[in-house]
Amino acid sequence: MTDSIFDFNSIENKLNTDPEFAREMRYFSGNIKIEIETNVQSLSYDNGKLIEIKNNSISDEECKIVIKGNKDLWINMLAEKPKPFYQCLQSTAVKHGLYMNVSNETFAYLPALNRLMQLMRHKYNGGN
Repeated sequence: MTDSIFDFNSIENKLNTDPEFAREMRYFSGNIKIEIETNVQSLSYDNGKLIEIKNNSISDEECKIVIKGNKDLWINMLAEKPKPFYQCLQSTAVKHGLYMNVSNETFAYLPALNRLMQLMRHKYNGGN
């Protein structure tokens, strides 16, 4: 990985085994694109199962969920104890300018995205 502050491969096992995340992702099929500064990663799912993690510049049109933010936004969101309105993706989008596309899947799978943030935060702060 390049200079990214987060590598989804580091939590691949959690994405496949975390019961809360698995419950909230059930039925999802498609790509989730996450941009951290210039680093683009995508998570490909089929019926709630993670198929592949890609490090690439997949187009937004190929994705059902797209999340983009600069390094400062992500560092604030990944803090062990985030400042107000950095604790989840939706509040960061509303208050601090994180980009989240407006799609049925973005809102239907918001609980999964919030759990994803918790898993990322845990790993970023030294957890397994």
